Amino acid sequence: MTDRGTGPLLLVWALVQFARMREAVGDGASAAVARREALGVLEQLASATAGEARRWYWSLGWWSTLFVLSGRAAEPAASPESPMPPFGTERGWSRDVREGFLGMLPGLEAEAAELREAERLPELVDVLRRISIRAAVRDGDHHYRFEERFAPRFDEGVTLARRLPDDPARLARALTDRSMFLVAARSFDRAHADLAEAAALLD
Repeated sequence: MTDRGTGPLLLVWALVQFARMREAVGDGASAAVARREALGVLEQLASATAGEARRWYWSLGWWSTLFVLSGRAAEPAASPESPMPPFGTERGWSRDVREGFLGMLPGLEAEAAELREAERLPELVDVLRRISIRAAVRDGDHHYRFEERFAPRFDEGVTLARRLPDDPARLARALTDRSMFLVAARSFDRAHADLAEAAALLD
């Protein structure tokens, strides 16, 4: 399969994050190659035996760290009055910065309610993603009922993005987010289907 020291789940997350980074700087060709490699690993994951799966080392912290990092561009710039956490690190957030980041939740939820009422779907999709990222910071590394707690957030993101036929990039992002969540939940067939659809939209 893949290097056992790295772990195939981490490899998928890393490849997809790399693809997002290359896409952000306009290198669509490299992004497409990374997505194809991630899809290949997902195919192997989906066909693996139970014995193989038990040998894989993995951590929900890896998923949440990369998911949070993928949302950095949507957050305000850091300032002395409003510090931002060190995105891309699993740990190392000071308590006050973490609490400040999570403290934005009530305002974001109120904004989401207003956007939903006004049916401003593009902005709603973006704000709901910022809310989901904070949920991942708060308790994304807790295994208990993990899929049950997070699935509605990602399902809603995809459902709303499908209502934006002229905005394939938002749908691809929502599908990719759900795919990486499904990898964390070990639902590899569904993760592959979502990432394949996202790749078709982007490539």
